[in-house]
Amino acid sequence: MSAPDENNTSNHTQLASHFFGELLDSVIMDVASECHRIAKLGLDRNLDDEEEELRLSAQARAQIADPSNSEANNKYVVDIFGQTHPAVAAEIFDCMNCGRAIVAGRFAPHLEKCMGKGRKATRVKATRSSTAAAQNR
Repeated sequence: MSAPDENNTSNHTQLASHFFGELLDSVIMDVASECHRIAKLGLDRNLDDEEEELRLSAQARAQIADPSNSEANNKYVVDIFGQTHPAVAAEIFDCMNCGRAIVAGRFAPHLEKCMGKGRKATRVKATRSSTAAAQNR
């Protein structure tokens, strides 16, 4: 009596597997034909951007791998998007505390010392207070 049940279960499994295979093939063909249509008609505007990004990425990797091309030798560094930036920020800002002109790359450390805040503040304050005490004598 168990033979007809096993045969019936086997038929259901084969049938389900067949339908799943047909459904999967149909989905793959739909996606492939749609991608082919988009590429053939030139509807994908992002395709050129992606190719350019891949080209720039490969160019940046090649520059990094080249030992003769170091950041010390270049005035400007090229990032992975092909944009050039100076190795150190050279823009000049005026300190709002003391009024001195400070290069942007050194602005945060200057402000830390100038305002007496941060990790070096206690050393700067101690030096200033000892200097002030010596001048008052």
